[in-house]
Amino acid sequence: MIKQDTEKLSLPQGRRVSQPGHEIALQYLKKRMKEIGLVPFKNNNFSLPYRGQFTNLAGVIPGRNSSALPVLIGAHYDSAIDAPSADDNAISVALILSISEILIKKPPERNTIVAFFDAEEKPCFLTENMGSTRFCNDHCSDIDFAAVIILDMIGHDFQVEIPPVDFLVPGIRQLLFILGSESHRELPAIVERAAAETEGLRVIPTLTGYIGDRSDYHAFRKAGQPYLFISKGWGKHSHKPEDTVNWINFSRVELIRSMLLEMLELMDKTPLEKNRAPEDPFQYEIRMMRKAIGWPLPLILGCLGFFRFALCSRKDIDSLMRKVMKLAKF
Repeated sequence: MIKQDTEKLSLPQGRRVSQPGHEIALQYLKKRMKEIGLVPFKNNNFSLPYRGQFTNLAGVIPGRNSSALPVLIGAHYDSAIDAPSADDNAISVALILSISEILIKKPPERNTIVAFFDAEEKPCFLTENMGSTRFCNDHCSDIDFAAVIILDMIGHDFQVEIPPVDFLVPGIRQLLFILGSESHRELPAIVERAAAETEGLRVIPTLTGYIGDRSDYHAFRKAGQPYLFISKGWGKHSHKPEDTVNWINFSRVELIRSMLLEMLELMDKTPLEKNRAPEDPFQYEIRMMRKAIGWPLPLILGCLGFFRFALCSRKDIDSLMRKVMKLAKF
């Protein structure tokens, strides 16, 4: 169903706000949420319209323990241009639908809120009309989340335009970035363990401060909610007509699904209600970087103009990750 949902949402005319494809995608998502068995988030309706022309969608997977803090998993469903925009962001929406189907059959401990946000793309990006901002501010002010997980641009293979890097790290296309672990002191352990359980992905966690607010985690970060942002970064077809289902590596997306399901299971087992104060996870970032890149790491550092052969401190990571984030084109 991941591929089928992605194809249905990757409309040739796109899903831009106020355009015909947007309404088609909206109705399709409402139908799928009902088929899956999600409970409407509010007012017996998945739709949360705002300001006359925008509509967020939200449903709930009831957990076994209603007193536990809920998890939110979300992605925007609009497109930046009048084109399929499969990677940005139909594939993330399809993956969340797939995860929802699995969780409905085997309910988690915590309530899981599933949200599809409108108006993430320009001209609404980081404005008061941005769907995730409206959802967070209008509907979540009285909710403490165990964690908010946001997905964006997860379907393409990571690419680096530096030939020696491609040669030295054949698995570099498997790179996946996770931001926000610093927002809760229990999140690094959850990310690290879930990544270790998922072969075929090379996970690099990093601070949100290296790139700023680039997606729907923006409002939740500002509200002080613990969050994770999962992305492959900007790709060569992003915001272009070539962003079609043919660009999506569906087998890799299935691995991301496995990792996310592991994360959610670990969140069920972790007392996220406690130890919420953030702390600097630089040692975890170093471990994950070493594991993701492997033995060529010192050579890669040299290719990036970083002429230290070990990562030992936050200062080291600061210098390196600003270069890496430019390569990822965040």
